[in-house]
Amino acid sequence: MSNVVDEYMLGRRDDACVERNVLCVLNKKRRRMGKTTNLAGSSGALTLFISSLLVASASAQTSTLGPLTGAEYVAAHGALPDWNGAWSHASRSSLMFDPENYSAPPDPIGGAGFGPLPGSKLTGVPYKPEYQRQYDKTVADTAAGKAADGVALGCRPYGMPRVMAAIPSPPQIVMTPDVVVMVSDVETRLIYTDGRKHPTGDAASALWDGHSIGQWEGDTLVVDTTDMFAGSYDQTDARYSDQIHVVERIRLIDRNLLQNEMTITDPVMLTRPWKVTRQYRRATSKWPDRTYSNCGPDESIDMSEGHQRLVLPSERAADRK
Repeated sequence: MSNVVDEYMLGRRDDACVERNVLCVLNKKRRRMGKTTNLAGSSGALTLFISSLLVASASAQTSTLGPLTGAEYVAAHGALPDWNGAWSHASRSSLMFDPENYSAPPDPIGGAGFGPLPGSKLTGVPYKPEYQRQYDKTVADTAAGKAADGVALGCRPYGMPRVMAAIPSPPQIVMTPDVVVMVSDVETRLIYTDGRKHPTGDAASALWDGHSIGQWEGDTLVVDTTDMFAGSYDQTDARYSDQIHVVERIRLIDRNLLQNEMTITDPVMLTRPWKVTRQYRRATSKWPDRTYSNCGPDESIDMSEGHQRLVLPSERAADRK
């Protein structure tokens, strides 16, 4: 088994086979050994193989680390801070990208709405004048019911850096020695900690969550993210360009409070680096059932009043009668 895992991790495998199904690597190896059993039906072998693959990054040829033995893996995993599990926003203004620097109109229904009120605005973004004017117009149009952030209208990813701040629920986190996995409602972010560099040239391509590499400085994970699509920071539709670059310093500040200090640069739209700090509180249930989704077949988002309102399945059913 270890030889098969080594073969996968060191790149001596059929890439197309791996992309289709990692089990085909194992089965090809067994055929070369004269064994015909298909291990897709062997739960023990499958569990061991998949567990071993977690030690490797998703692209083994770019990793600078060799495979770890079982004992080495346990030791490396045990040395990591425990971020595992689900988290919630620690700020009351969780859907504003910068929870400390924003303005909002009076709330006539006492916080019962879904998302920021129309006319809410980030006040600390160091936009260049032309982009500040664009943002001011967007805010005014939204307040008048003429414009709205469109991300919630469909089931596309929120993208970085919004996924770390201005979404209904922060990611669930899974820690491994080579990659930190962050799973959100409609996307999965991977932070590689195996020593690789960002891809360059033809190997580089834009992704919703960009390409993230991290290194540990004591108990702080310093994450560098590049190659993101242009998008918006939050529901106020404050925009950023595809030249955005994000550096995060993520650490536990107590057992149940995780802090993320983000420094954002965007040479197209910003005059200087922009610093935003977010905090996440550990959920009472470490691995709760995921109940939030904006992608259910009987759910939809009503934007007719210039802001998001979740339409429940029962309401949609009543409309169809």
